[in-house]
Amino acid sequence: MDYSQFLITVNSSSIILLVMLALVLLHATRFKEGIGYAAAIIVVPTVPVYLYNVSRMLGWTDFSLFILPIAFSVNTLQLPLLWLFAKHSFGSGLRLLHWRNFIHFLPMLVFLVLCLAMPVEERVRNIASEAAGVDTWMGDLNTSVVAVQLVLYYTLIFRFLRKARREVSDTMSDSEWVEKIYVVRFLSLYGAFFIVVMVCYAIWPRTDAWLIQILNVIAMFYLVHHAIANPAMDKPLKPLAEQVPVQPLVEVATEPAMLPEEMETVCDRAIHFLVETKAYLRPDISLAVFAKEADIPQRTLSRSINGHLHCNFFTFINGMRVEEAKRCLLALETSGFNIDSIYSECGFRSRSTFFMVFKKIEGKSPAVWLEEARR
Repeated sequence: MDYSQFLITVNSSSIILLVMLALVLLHATRFKEGIGYAAAIIVVPTVPVYLYNVSRMLGWTDFSLFILPIAFSVNTLQLPLLWLFAKHSFGSGLRLLHWRNFIHFLPMLVFLVLCLAMPVEERVRNIASEAAGVDTWMGDLNTSVVAVQLVLYYTLIFRFLRKARREVSDTMSDSEWVEKIYVVRFLSLYGAFFIVVMVCYAIWPRTDAWLIQILNVIAMFYLVHHAIANPAMDKPLKPLAEQVPVQPLVEVATEPAMLPEEMETVCDRAIHFLVETKAYLRPDISLAVFAKEADIPQRTLSRSINGHLHCNFFTFINGMRVEEAKRCLLALETSGFNIDSIYSECGFRSRSTFFMVFKKIEGKSPAVWLEEARR
């Protein structure tokens, strides 16, 4: 197999795999709106580009002329779509075609106009040059725009995710952040792959015809697997302002500092209430609901947990759930449950969340923990 055949094989295989992944994802999740964003990320900015690569290598000039403007324009959509995907997953909902999102599609429109404005003869020369491995001004411009997008959008993405994490950490009704943590990992993985591709491209430009395809398929396999395993992705997380009334800023500003002894007393009271009522076993428990039931001011409870236990309400509740899970694991022989089915008894909404939280807290899976505990 020579180099040209290798490129054709990689690009053709990538097209088939990515289309299959998108179809599997849409079918498995019944075409939910949030999954639609993921499917768009998989297919829209990638398949036209790979079709263009295959057609130019096979000498399909007419098809290459047709697909060239599409390929160069949608290639600039990958990072904007990742940004919109992050916003949808961790925001309060997002409409892809809302007029405010139009700015994200401007590079695509610019490249579409540039390509269509090129004379046919120049487009043919560009196709022949790229097939021979020679860089063109259009290709260099496209790569430069994508490099700028990489810096800009990943700055926006991670700033947004940090802000979202702070806003929801005390107010989630369940382990929804853990159920969606794979989105953060996918975005990090994809960003790392982008950097690898850019470095390799700077060293040997011809890697753009095969390396990014391989890494892209790997990243999309990760996305599809976890999107199917974590159905909560389609439910955007909502900040506290959209869930419960917020106290006036004046009250917060004038609130006196709490002494360590006061924080400890509040935490002891909260733990006693949780143990007595088993409220932590309810999947819908939240800081606001618990504070009301325990008759503890919400702000006081949050400050005490953070100040005395050095964690947020989310981590605090999950710690108690894991302790309950450990008790259930030790009683499996008489309870009628198994490792895969006790999550609902411990307050977790899904099996995947239970396993992720347990491993994060204990450093090992439930099965390994049980095996060691029985020794």
